[in-house]
Amino acid sequence: MTNAQKTLLYIFLAFSILFIGLLPLEPYTGNFAIKAIPALSLAVLAFIAVSKSRGKLLFASLLFCAAADIALELEAGKYFIIGLGLFLIAHILFIVTFSRDFKAQKSQIPVIILLIVYAAIMALVMTPHLKEMAIPVYIYLTAITLMAIFAALRGAKNDFTLYGAISFIASDSIIAINKFMMPVPAADYFIMITYYLSLFLIVYSFLRE
Repeated sequence: MTNAQKTLLYIFLAFSILFIGLLPLEPYTGNFAIKAIPALSLAVLAFIAVSKSRGKLLFASLLFCAAADIALELEAGKYFIIGLGLFLIAHILFIVTFSRDFKAQKSQIPVIILLIVYAAIMALVMTPHLKEMAIPVYIYLTAITLMAIFAALRGAKNDFTLYGAISFIASDSIIAINKFMMPVPAADYFIMITYYLSLFLIVYSFLRE
């Protein structure tokens, strides 16, 4: 790994820790920038370190994640639906990225079944609480589940892509439960830790190759 690549990883780690550490002070000036820098640093890392179209697709995916981070942070969540839409585009790009290495694997069938069952359970338990947000949430839930399925079916030499996808699902599940159903203790911390971990694991999976 080059010095530039190591520097980008250090930036990712430093700003992830900084944003999580400053959560008790929210909202504060510039919080949206601090939140987005980890995704931006990984986007640049993917662009310069991951070869061919995969690097460019990861770059685009992570840029949309960073844009979603900014949207969700502005004016105390006023732009939640915009942030949801930006993350939706990010997941579609992740799906396209992972499909570049698609490989049908019988060993992943139990994982895929579990992902589908989990998505169905989440949809079922959340439906009474969603109201006018039902359709956007269903669409988003379908996209992130497909993203995880394509991560499972990615013919890679490691499983970090799948671990990252599962961590992303965990983060968004906490957001959904906390926003639509009931308060989750220390929700912000769990959301951000699993979110930043998910981005790192996805990029790390490609770097390992």
